[in-house]
Amino acid sequence: MNRRTALLTLTGAALHLTGCGGGGGGLAGLTSGGTGGGSFTSGTITGLGSIIVNGIRYDDSAASVVSRDDSTPSARALKLGMVVSIQGSAVTPAATPTAIAEATASRISVGSEWQGPIDALGNTTLTVFGLTVDTLASTVFEGAALQFSELLSNHYVEVYGYLDTTTGHLQATRIESSTTQPAQYRLSGVVSAKASDQATFQIGSTRMVLAAQIEQPAAWNNGDVVRVQLNTTPQTGVADTLWTATRLQLLSSPLLEFEIDDDDEAEIHGTITAFVSNQSFQVNGIPVNASSASISGTLGLGVRVEIKGTVSAQIVVAEKVKVESEDASANQEFEFYGQVSQLDTQAQTFVLRDYTFHYSTSTRFEDVNWASNPAPLVEVKAYQNNGQWEATEIKLDD
Repeated sequence: MNRRTALLTLTGAALHLTGCGGGGGGLAGLTSGGTGGGSFTSGTITGLGSIIVNGIRYDDSAASVVSRDDSTPSARALKLGMVVSIQGSAVTPAATPTAIAEATASRISVGSEWQGPIDALGNTTLTVFGLTVDTLASTVFEGAALQFSELLSNHYVEVYGYLDTTTGHLQATRIESSTTQPAQYRLSGVVSAKASDQATFQIGSTRMVLAAQIEQPAAWNNGDVVRVQLNTTPQTGVADTLWTATRLQLLSSPLLEFEIDDDDEAEIHGTITAFVSNQSFQVNGIPVNASSASISGTLGLGVRVEIKGTVSAQIVVAEKVKVESEDASANQEFEFYGQVSQLDTQAQTFVLRDYTFHYSTSTRFEDVNWASNPAPLVEVKAYQNNGQWEATEIKLDD
């Protein structure tokens, strides 16, 4: 298996664009470009201790964590590969080239995109409700399957990632699998085939009917991107499979949810889900004004980008926009901070943040001596390989 690691992305969906105002180098880690005293970041969790998102280490110990899935998780429930949006303090830039930018999170929003039974399995893809989930070697697997090859047709999966509204595919950053049926199913995507009586509609080829008592927005139409919760048993007595939707939400910008202050720093990684021009587009539901930005690469619907700027009137005013290649995305390592436990020098393994890591002669050590201190505080860089975590660097955390 080739070494590849976390893809920095965010999930969400396009809103209807209004006329808001089109590059760059590596953008990871905000550098206090804003003057508002706070920050907003949206992307994938690629490190733990507290959490690392878009190259920023956020202290989440006092953060309010809210779920788009109607549960109330704690910061402890935040895991690798989950997609989050974070409101926090201004970012302290990294002090040295090998250090990491830091901030304190005050509010974190997290949520998966799809949850349901596996329909079919391909070489690197699976289908849920007839819709395709694409995986990378960097996709985090937990639960019944610790790697793609361990997934089975009788598994139920909960998938985090980002939605490509041009294809309907979901590129997975995290897949949790189980043999136990969940209490409800979940799906997101573009509405089509909405009936004139508004009772039935589709996402992809999946047909749904609204429950009699359903929570839904006042207005929604074909072409809108929505999140729905479904009963786990389809309706009977109909010619084609028909699922009952018990909740329907339009996906909206987390900037509205968080009420981010003007001039706060902003960094978002994701795909362009609505596009008017190089100056006016959205990245997974977040409006972007790039009229004064430096742009690296060709922008368009579905293109993966990194954006750095500030917030103004619930819009990200971009300073830099960079098109992110798949290869560049796949080559980023996961990072872990914490205290080593259960060190086994014979098996060359240890536990950190509830993950078991393997090390070898190719692992780079810095100021770590197992003999004198078998339980040090460390920084670990690692990647997944056949369901195992392989440490590439272990450094004493001072």
